[in-house]
Amino acid sequence: WAEERTLPRECGVSNVPSPGWNLRIIGGREAQRGKWPWQVVILNRYQEAFCGGTLVGSRWVLTAAHCVRRKLFVRLGEHDLALREGAEVEYKVSRTVIHPKYDSTTVDNDVALLQLPEPVSMNSRIAPACLPEQGTNLPVGDTCTIIGWGKERNTHFFGTDVLHEAEVPIIASKACETVYEDYYITSNMFCAGYLEGRVDSCAGDSGGPLLCQRHGRWYIYGITSFGEGCGKKGKFGIYARVSNYRHWIQSVVASPDF
Repeated sequence: WAEERTLPRECGVSNVPSPGWNLRIIGGREAQRGKWPWQVVILNRYQEAFCGGTLVGSRWVLTAAHCVRRKLFVRLGEHDLALREGAEVEYKVSRTVIHPKYDSTTVDNDVALLQLPEPVSMNSRIAPACLPEQGTNLPVGDTCTIIGWGKERNTHFFGTDVLHEAEVPIIASKACETVYEDYYITSNMFCAGYLEGRVDSCAGDSGGPLLCQRHGRWYIYGITSFGEGCGKKGKFGIYARVSNYRHWIQSVVASPDF
């Protein structure tokens, strides 16, 4: 019980080494099988993939509030949606917890936790990502990674069967606000990507993670929230700022009600 109610000490370790040189691939590419063991695909009641999520504890998946439906399934250990490869584990979500201040109009606080019915067994293909400390500053200018199958809520039948990854730079808030004049970019959001729209394959998923590597471990800094995530020209992707929610996540995970 105690382990289920705390965030894991061991996190963010990928068993597939990244190349030693600084490989910056603009545009998405297929991810190596097993490289992102915390990546979760979220399925609707018809078992169709439509959002992504991130394993952050033995029973908890972090995703976007806008991905929550009454009936959800999650699949861990997934790589190719069209093939059964043996590493996949599927659960019906037993409980959803949407951030109490989520605003579906402004998309502020676009964060939710999905509880699994039992603790998942960790292995080389299923393991949690790390959460940044509360209030951690974003590494503006750093290049981080988005992963996913290109599932977006408006176009869930598009995307790709094989997990993709792409590198995107973190953008300063001011630069983002000038691009998204019609939106209110709150302090709970940040932007990443290229104005030229160079990440051409939809690498991220709605609800999926933006990950930055720190001291050899992968941390989830962002949850894909909205914006033109598929590398549309002149638009950045907008992400929920996970470092604003660590305390809330910890309180939900620790709560005896769950």
